[in-house]
Amino acid sequence: MRILFHVTLTSMLRHFEGVILSLAERGHTVRIASPDDRRELAPPASLVGRDRISFVSAPGRRGDAWAESIHELRALRDYTRYLEKWFKTTPKLRDRAARKLASAVTHGGRTHLVARCPRCDERLVDDEAGRLLMGVGKEGRANVATLLALIESTVPSDHTIEAFLRTEQPDVVLVTPLINLGSLQADYVKSAQALGVPVGFPVFSWDNLSNKGLIHVIPDRVFVWNARQRGEAAKMHRVPPERIVITGAPRFDEFFTMTPQTSRATFCAASGLDVDQPIVMYLCSSNFVAGREAEFVRRWIDEMRQAPTLRSCNVLIRPHPREQDQWKPFHAGPRVAVSFPQSMNADQTLFDSLFHSAAAVGLNTSAQLEAGIVGKPVLTILAPEFADGQQGTVHFQYLLKSRGGFVEVAPDFDTHRRQLAAAVAGQYDPETIRAFVKKFLRPNGLGRAATSIMVEAIEEFAGKPHEQTATP
Repeated sequence: MRILFHVTLTSMLRHFEGVILSLAERGHTVRIASPDDRRELAPPASLVGRDRISFVSAPGRRGDAWAESIHELRALRDYTRYLEKWFKTTPKLRDRAARKLASAVTHGGRTHLVARCPRCDERLVDDEAGRLLMGVGKEGRANVATLLALIESTVPSDHTIEAFLRTEQPDVVLVTPLINLGSLQADYVKSAQALGVPVGFPVFSWDNLSNKGLIHVIPDRVFVWNARQRGEAAKMHRVPPERIVITGAPRFDEFFTMTPQTSRATFCAASGLDVDQPIVMYLCSSNFVAGREAEFVRRWIDEMRQAPTLRSCNVLIRPHPREQDQWKPFHAGPRVAVSFPQSMNADQTLFDSLFHSAAAVGLNTSAQLEAGIVGKPVLTILAPEFADGQQGTVHFQYLLKSRGGFVEVAPDFDTHRRQLAAAVAGQYDPETIRAFVKKFLRPNGLGRAATSIMVEAIEEFAGKPHEQTATP
């Protein structure tokens, strides 16, 4: 079988590295396509130089008159989704979509965008234009969304992308992340379907279906992590349930198999930590969630140390892989260390750090999931300065113990100190953590690797005839 895997950035293959390697090992040919106009990080080294894995440059945009207009249309559709009921408390997500829309309709800022009130002719600022659309009511917004979807359905397949696909002659096309705001990847779905080639969408990450753009053209299959994502795909994106397959999260399979590579004494000595004191690990979030997080962490350490039982504990900080510069000059006193990531994905240093820690704390980051895999209690505190990037996202709620997750949440530092002291003392329920990890990351069984399930699902899917797909 010949598989064409289209990604916007080859560095995004890190979440599907095992899937691609397994497909190649099973005799399939995998061609990895990415836009020829993107400068980025290198693809995973394990995928380079393989007999059945190769890379090809693909058109980065349509070649017809729709090239600019389709981007504007999809950016507008993506913005209107944030006026729906699921996003009433997510202003930061709505503002990001509004900025993307403004960029699209001004051609990246090459022209000006000025909105005026149709009644008084006053200039509108910030998100007031969006509030006007919200003011038309639920039925009116639904009508707008339906109109935009109908326009999408009239847009033809692009001849440039069709020509590329004919040259590649794939038996199946896979596309990810697909849900970038104003995504042009939807044209690969549309063109593959026009040529009768089955096309599938493996979801890139845990938050993508709830905090990015729409699936503008519904693929023939959507491969999701769990029942929660299945519900998001069906309700938020109008994917027919029969097209959704739950595989688990392949990106964590390697982490599930890791074992500690250092003793506690060696680990503490290398990090400058006190071997006789417990370690609390702080897991940093992305800049979108928490900009200038170092300032918050310094205050968090001071607040934590007010608890007598936590005063002497070690603190190990794990920066977000994309936000490391602010941590290079960081210093917060004795028994505090920074462990810099060695890769974009979870690596051995993260596993060892979590293994030797008594508990982990973070605002809103996927590293909390890795902590759960290691079986560690995870805590968070509601930070008012980061409210929009923390509780102002949909996926944050999925982790909370009060919502069926495993993360202890505190509204203030007094509560957080009590919860953290109990966790460090071993007063937590490992079964709650284990149950969430199974439900969220490996719903087909903790002992079954998600990689093999996804590979078999792709093979099974590719063997079926193409199904005609309607735009929602």
